[in-house]
Amino acid sequence: MLLSNMNRLFLIVSLLFVLVALSKSATGQALVNEPDYLREYDRNSLTVLMLDYNSRHNNYGSCLRKAMYKLAVPSKFDNNMLSTRVVNSADNSDNIRQALESSKIPNDIFSKWFSRGADGSFNMSVIHERGLYNATDADVIEASASKVGLAKLQDAGESLIGRSYVMVLSFRNIKTMEQYYDELDANRKSVADLFNTKYIPVARTKNGYRADVVGYIYKLSNLSASMDDFYSNMWIFDEDSKEDRSRKINAFDNANFNLEYVTTVIRTVEASQLNVGQQKSQEDLFVDLANASVEGLVYESEAKVEAWKVVTALYDTHPLRAKIGTKENLNVDDRYFVYEYRMNKDNQVYADRRGVVRVKKVASNSQVAQGQSDNDAQQMSSFYQVAGHRLEPGMFMEQNNDRGLGVTFGYATGAQSGVFINIEAMANNGISNTTQLKGFLAGHIDFGNYNLNDCGLFQYDSDLEDASFCFFGGEFGFSKGFFPLRNVALSAHGGFAIEFADFAKTDLSKEYFEGGMVDCLFSFVGVQMAINLKYNVQLIGGMNYYVQLENAMLTKKNDEDEKSLGVTYSSMFDGRVGANINLGVRIQF
Repeated sequence: MLLSNMNRLFLIVSLLFVLVALSKSATGQALVNEPDYLREYDRNSLTVLMLDYNSRHNNYGSCLRKAMYKLAVPSKFDNNMLSTRVVNSADNSDNIRQALESSKIPNDIFSKWFSRGADGSFNMSVIHERGLYNATDADVIEASASKVGLAKLQDAGESLIGRSYVMVLSFRNIKTMEQYYDELDANRKSVADLFNTKYIPVARTKNGYRADVVGYIYKLSNLSASMDDFYSNMWIFDEDSKEDRSRKINAFDNANFNLEYVTTVIRTVEASQLNVGQQKSQEDLFVDLANASVEGLVYESEAKVEAWKVVTALYDTHPLRAKIGTKENLNVDDRYFVYEYRMNKDNQVYADRRGVVRVKKVASNSQVAQGQSDNDAQQMSSFYQVAGHRLEPGMFMEQNNDRGLGVTFGYATGAQSGVFINIEAMANNGISNTTQLKGFLAGHIDFGNYNLNDCGLFQYDSDLEDASFCFFGGEFGFSKGFFPLRNVALSAHGGFAIEFADFAKTDLSKEYFEGGMVDCLFSFVGVQMAINLKYNVQLIGGMNYYVQLENAMLTKKNDEDEKSLGVTYSSMFDGRVGANINLGVRIQF
């Protein structure tokens, strides 16, 4: 049996290495598309509107309209929300752009930036404020030492106008959680009927809403020509005559500022609550739905809109620190790539990825920089390294979002042995500020022969001396990881598991188990080590220990009742309870 297990282990590991060799993960060196490789990060501004929902679905239109007026713009953006929150258009990018322009949304954005008054006049207060808020302490120190002084930073806010974005939300397929549960139950029943297994309805624990939401993203365009015309023909000066003022007001009101289409993203979002405790109103749930839509679409867009990725210098390495934080909407375990500028033999500058880091602690920097010197105590976020080479101050960091998901394929020998797959997800966003906290689900399958004559459940039968079984089961739990070295991770985990044992011979199953299966619940704890093969591919090895929580149980198909067999699972299947050793490859997304 041991030799057989070792052969299977060798085969599985060999196949896993083949998978790694064929993986299409990015290499450590990559040319960064010019001209972005030397770009600096500046704040963007965001205006959010909703594609009119009433024209297509009257049930939720009014709820969504109200929710749009309680929308929170993510903290990494300057707030360019307008009094208008809804746009009427056909649901496609070009029609929406035309509708935005004809509705004078770009003009309203200019009015926001230049604080247009009721008399049609403009001023620079918002420009100055945002220019200072965008600046770092180093910028303030440098500007304060120049003749221009802080006015340089204030006027720099004008360059931020070109980073004005508009996001239009198109809600589709809104359904209540009850409707969602109905769909899940229908799918479960179809699967149960197909495989002739027991149908178990989904637990209906939450109420609220789910929706598919599409985000159309646009940006102010042709800014150079627009700004020249704006200052020359629309800006009102104190000495302007009444006729000049009227002419400039009309010129601005009738101006056709332009938007350019950037990209489209889609996300499924949910706003729900448990069916216990104090309940939110329908209005509050739709506010949650709208905010979840914006946050989710921004996350999806950051992979497509280069200007939305945060870029900053690595300030220090003991510990790893950088001057970003809440102002950039930083969250624990966000992923950043660290690059170093190099030059190739053709004298082309490229960015060489030297490492991968994640956020450890988020600094609160949501205030205007005061110009503290580098020797003063400063609020900087800290990071920990998860892959790559030695890092040095001055290298630059670029936001590189991941899904926080990992899939492991492997083989375990000993208790709960067999081929397994483990799916894990970061559990810290919105739950905890603890790094590398993950929730996981796993499943395994195995085949083996066991002597059931020794368990005391049956009288001696030669057919039970070498009875064949198919084992399959699953487990769930939580893990906490650590990185003692930059390419080595350790973790401890624990949870609960269930395993089913099914007779390979139908006639024996009917004779001894009444056509059912044997199962047992377990609790387990374990440890694991992971070694990087690539920044997102790891070789893992670990050990689990399983403890039975009940006697072996008999479950019959299409029967809701279980009964105890009166013997332990380990007495029936020697070696499937206790410790196991597992080996596999994890791919992270």
